[in-house]
Amino acid sequence: MIYLTLFFLSIFALLLRFNFYRLPKKGISVLLYHRIDDSPTNSSLDKFSISPSIFEKQIKYLKKKGYTSILPSEIEQLKKNRAWKKNRYVLITFDDGYKDNVKAAEILNNYSMKGLFFISTAYIGKTMNGVKMLDENDIERIVLLGMAIGSHSHNHTKLPKLNTDEIDKEISQSLKILSRFFNVEDFAYPFGSYSQEVVNILQQNKVKRAYIIGQKIYQIDKFSEYEIPRAIVRKNTSLTDFYLLITRGRARI
Repeated sequence: MIYLTLFFLSIFALLLRFNFYRLPKKGISVLLYHRIDDSPTNSSLDKFSISPSIFEKQIKYLKKKGYTSILPSEIEQLKKNRAWKKNRYVLITFDDGYKDNVKAAEILNNYSMKGLFFISTAYIGKTMNGVKMLDENDIERIVLLGMAIGSHSHNHTKLPKLNTDEIDKEISQSLKILSRFFNVEDFAYPFGSYSQEVVNILQQNKVKRAYIIGQKIYQIDKFSEYEIPRAIVRKNTSLTDFYLLITRGRARI
């Protein structure tokens, strides 16, 4: 009897630990990646860096599970026809603008998938924390592969800590630089940090959508266009974790 009890307690603990007790959510699974290169940087970035081979396995898994990869420009139509309640959709995003993101775009293209790449424009062609960033040729390559480009501010700083003019400059300067490559309508808050003032300035700059770190499935009728939640994919994200991210938005407690 004691063994049976221990067995059920173990199952219960596993369900709690891995969020299996939460029911799958209907909506758009919005994933957040950083580096697609797991070479060490000896910084906190390492826990968000995955290898190209692991990334490709995750893309194959999405295809196997019947997910349709979308660009943000398609969200409005999905909202109108309520298709997000019937089918499986995924929006794959990347923050910061690392040079290795070109490889991610090539992998996505190989599987007829799409991606949204958020770039901090002050670092174009430079390094950030010792890591090479996208240069202008890389950005052109990503767009040529059918991907979308978004702004991640100019200097990658926490916007609510700035005054109004500084916030506007961070946003408008970034949009101006990126407009040479793409008609940018999307913005990812650096560090996920934002305020109503930041949202107001985004709207003034004609940005249509903005993304937070929410660890939830994006239900269009529940979340604002300026608070689109994303689930972070980490170095230690297993296939079980990944399944929970795309179905629940969060893998573990």
